[in-house]
Amino acid sequence: MSYFKFNSLGISALLIALSLAFAACTTEVEVIKEVEVIKEVPGETVTVTKEIVKEVPGETKTVTVTKEIEVSVPVAADLPGASKPKGKLTVAVPLVPPLVQLQSLDARGTVGGFGIDWNIFEGIVRSQWAPPPTVPSQSTYVPEIASSWEIASDQSSITFTIRDGIPWHDDRGDFGNVTAEDVVWTFNDSFKEGSTGNPGEQLTPGHKVGWEVVDGKAKMNVAAGGFDPLWGMLHGGIGWGATFGITSKKAYDALGEDKFLTDAVGSGPYVVDAWDGHDQMTAKTSAGHWRANPRIETLQVIEMPEQGTREAAMLTGEVEIAQMPGKALPNLVENTGGKVITLGKPTPNTIYWSGNYWGQTCPDCANTDVQANLETDWPGAYKGLANGSAWIGDPGDAASMENARLVRWALSMAIDRQKIVDTVLGGFGETAYVASNITPDRPEFSEEWRVPYDVAGAKQKLIDAGYPEGFEITLWSACNLPAIWDCEIADAVGEMWITNLGLDVTIDHADYAVRRPESVDKTMNTPWLHGIGWLPGQSIANFYCAHPGHLGGVTLPDDICAIGKQNDIEPDMDKRLGNNVAMTEYMSHWQTQSAVATVGNYFIYSPKIVEWRPYMTGYFNSAETIVLSE
Repeated sequence: MSYFKFNSLGISALLIALSLAFAACTTEVEVIKEVEVIKEVPGETVTVTKEIVKEVPGETKTVTVTKEIEVSVPVAADLPGASKPKGKLTVAVPLVPPLVQLQSLDARGTVGGFGIDWNIFEGIVRSQWAPPPTVPSQSTYVPEIASSWEIASDQSSITFTIRDGIPWHDDRGDFGNVTAEDVVWTFNDSFKEGSTGNPGEQLTPGHKVGWEVVDGKAKMNVAAGGFDPLWGMLHGGIGWGATFGITSKKAYDALGEDKFLTDAVGSGPYVVDAWDGHDQMTAKTSAGHWRANPRIETLQVIEMPEQGTREAAMLTGEVEIAQMPGKALPNLVENTGGKVITLGKPTPNTIYWSGNYWGQTCPDCANTDVQANLETDWPGAYKGLANGSAWIGDPGDAASMENARLVRWALSMAIDRQKIVDTVLGGFGETAYVASNITPDRPEFSEEWRVPYDVAGAKQKLIDAGYPEGFEITLWSACNLPAIWDCEIADAVGEMWITNLGLDVTIDHADYAVRRPESVDKTMNTPWLHGIGWLPGQSIANFYCAHPGHLGGVTLPDDICAIGKQNDIEPDMDKRLGNNVAMTEYMSHWQTQSAVATVGNYFIYSPKIVEWRPYMTGYFNSAETIVLSE
């Protein structure tokens, strides 16, 4: 683990240095936007946004870059549909996680996330393509491994016809074609008892009844009254985020679990040569793929954790695409002639006030009574209360709950969100206040959720809560996923708590994989920086309500969860939005999470790329669609 203590002078200097360095190293930039239709294909019009970046004469040393710097990639005209693949594409990213091919153990979503995005694996369905940052339809799905599906009239099941003749990659053995058995095994393994995998945790309870093979088809059974009208988002492949890639049961049986975990056997248009966690992934095209004909022969994705390393690789032409923070973009665009695109919804970087497990019941847990089994099953809350953690409230003690609420509000009010956006994020971000990703620009946002920057008010709340001299606190923020969670935000927050409130702050920069298990076994009682770019109306209750898997640090009372869980089955989008507003009202009042700022997910790409149709999903994806200039 990586720990360090803050001193006020050091981090203040860091913030000032960031601000000055950003100002001194750039000239004023003007962004002029043009919009034109490049190509119209049957059924859709592809609109391309051009960015023209130029220096403006004068001595002003500020940077003006609109947040509209994201662009859609040009679509090349009249390219042969089955041209022979050639060349190599190299992509620099902060993280290449180790492959964990078994769904029940894939906590990082390496199969349905990275593996799908890199075209190694495929899903039963995918989303309709829409140019980023447009959110694709949440209710319309495109067939992939499943050629068709039928929903029972009583919504008790969905039966999928699996496409014939899709071969598994055979470089590690002959595993035949994708079958209904593979699909059934993939999903059942994801939510079996003891699973710690990311995909299964995202499914709604009604869709964890179990799958079976019926007449050569894959049948997903659904609990009575538990049908999720947006089932494709969480069961499908590419389009919305880390979901499900289908894996081979025959390969698992033949290779054995240990070898299967790390030896990729997919069905996508790229075949893995080497997948070395925290180093690189290299893949070559799958000859005669049933669905796609990539034009690039070799794909290499390299882990470069340091921003400066990725910048240098882009400047020297070592890589064609690099994932970068917004503040690095103006100079890179100017010096490389590259273009920029955002992938994924901006993530509201949010402090989860862990240890506040207030749910009364956990229907899917071995012991369903949460509060009666706090010491054994929810030890983060039990130990946090025993140790007197100021931010943790005892739901059986009204005074404890109110004092902890005042503490959480005080710490939230002591954060200068706009300063963090301006300095840490270089202006590429927005202030945020609630974990549900209902940002201030959305019509559902309530001004009552906006947390003021009020140091005097924050100090008074600490006094009222019984902490006039402050207390010790550790804030955890992983640094190995900067496109999602920017650990420099946590550094700045820690300094503000020291300077404004006199707290004794420790920042823990342990990698995400190191501490994530604490959110599963419920030992977590350390506040941590996280956040999810929820889509409008998406069901958020399962991440903040009691269940056996990965949680967002808190569990809300049963009555609040009952409102949120209506989205598991509610087809009407307005009602879904209303349910999320009701949950957000409660979370804001109790400040169970304190959002700070949104972080965008930016990729800069070389002028050599003349075609690319990525999905909105938040990582580099869709290499199969990329064409390089001659």
